[in-house]
Amino acid sequence: MIGTLEIEHAPGVEVLVPRGEHDLSTQSLIQQGIDDAIRAGKSVVVDLSQADFIDSTVLAAILHGQRRAASEGAGRGPGLAVVASPAATFVARMLSLVHLEDHVAVHRSRDSAVLSLQRRTGPSPDDSHRPSGITA
Repeated sequence: MIGTLEIEHAPGVEVLVPRGEHDLSTQSLIQQGIDDAIRAGKSVVVDLSQADFIDSTVLAAILHGQRRAASEGAGRGPGLAVVASPAATFVARMLSLVHLEDHVAVHRSRDSAVLSLQRRTGPSPDDSHRPSGITA
């Protein structure tokens, strides 16, 4: 089963939600979503809680995004965080095996990840009219 990617919005943050199985065939969607958000000056949450499977190409896309966000941000610009729900056992195990938390902020909930990035960067002027919750 090929996975899908949904993009949700919160003030200053784009939330990428891969659902299903993700590998080389869908990695470019995730990479493009990360790149587009960072280019727009937004932080990124990659919520892997709905992913059944990810491979090393998806991990590489996340790490590439983290490096790009870090180089653009100088501490107050866009950031990147990952959500790894314990319920998504394969994905949580994969992230643990490669010690992703040594390179990217890993959270157990989407709300925690979004709030940490919003606190880091502050509100974005173009998002001031949006409600504070995540919208589809």
